Amino acid sequence: MRHGCSSEQIMDLYLQASAGQAPAGTKTIVLLPVFEVRGKPISYGTAKALTTTQNLLGDSLTFTAGPNNTPWVYKDYIWGRDAGGELVFGDSRIDGRPAWSADFSRDFGGRPISLHEYRKLTDDVWIGRDIGGGQSTNGHTGGAFALY
Repeated sequence: MRHGCSSEQIMDLYLQASAGQAPAGTKTIVLLPVFEVRGKPISYGTAKALTTTQNLLGDSLTFTAGPNNTPWVYKDYIWGRDAGGELVFGDSRIDGRPAWSADFSRDFGGRPISLHEYRKLTDDVWIGRDIGGGQSTNGHTGGAFALY
């Protein structure tokens, strides 16, 4: 997906995927060359440069038990693990269909800057969107990623 799909194809893969079962354990994360600012995609070349740089900052997400034994997701950065966010099942803010999600506002002093959504693409691969925070499903800012 990272080198063989256009931004539009990657977005379509997310929209076509079903929620499936939640990811579990530590999964490698690869940021894909897709990025939107206020709901509008930036150029493929710019998105590829941005996500290539971001891929250097962390290489995995860990899905495990968190506070009070609730399902939790941690981002594993080169400098260590973040505060993480609760893994919940619900409706996607992108298309209203089922998706797993995690809100990483604990990483940003309670500000809703990073909200992930996850859907199962194949037996071993999940596709996700980082759609930013806030309440609106319109005009979100963020990218896409694969987990395996």
